[in-house]
Amino acid sequence: VAVAYTGTNRVMTSPDGINWTARSAAEANEWYGVTYGDGLFVAVAKGVGPGGTNRVMTSPDGINWTARSAAEANEWYGVTYGDGLFVAVAKSGTNRVMTSPDGITWTARAHPEGEDNWWFSVTYGDGLFVAVASSGTNRVMTSPDGITWTARSAAEGNRWNSWFAVTYGDGLFVAVANSGTNRVMTSPDGI
Repeated sequence: VAVAYTGTNRVMTSPDGINWTARSAAEANEWYGVTYGDGLFVAVAKGVGPGGTNRVMTSPDGINWTARSAAEANEWYGVTYGDGLFVAVAKSGTNRVMTSPDGITWTARAHPEGEDNWWFSVTYGDGLFVAVASSGTNRVMTSPDGITWTARSAAEGNRWNSWFAVTYGDGLFVAVANSGTNRVMTSPDGI
């Protein structure tokens, strides 16, 4: 399942990653992140389009979507699932993290104090949630439970490194940036 921030159909699905079918989103919002966990696809939106009011949508099959309310009307960019919890991160807002045990009801969570960063991506691996940002002093934050977050230093964090995506696989966290001298950083522990 993939989501888009523009277009007529803002969801597409594929059984094999090669052949794709356009699908209707629950609302014509700016959908940026999607994840899967516990039998449910969950997508989050940066903003709402004409007639849109909800920044979360869920689907049991990736085809039929239902609009859901976010914890706050933030610019939500990234969402992941781990250890029985959906976690989303935002570029804006008072609380730039929200969590949900079911993808339907969301609770706002505080990001590390003083780290009003543009959090773009979050992943889960080896018992740890890891998020990356394109701005701020510390452009990584970690949490063992999705609720309490700790700021971490990125491998490179000068004004040129805009970290946009992070994932986990085979014992390693990997983040990529759209600018900077070195645009990939890796970590075996997320810290």
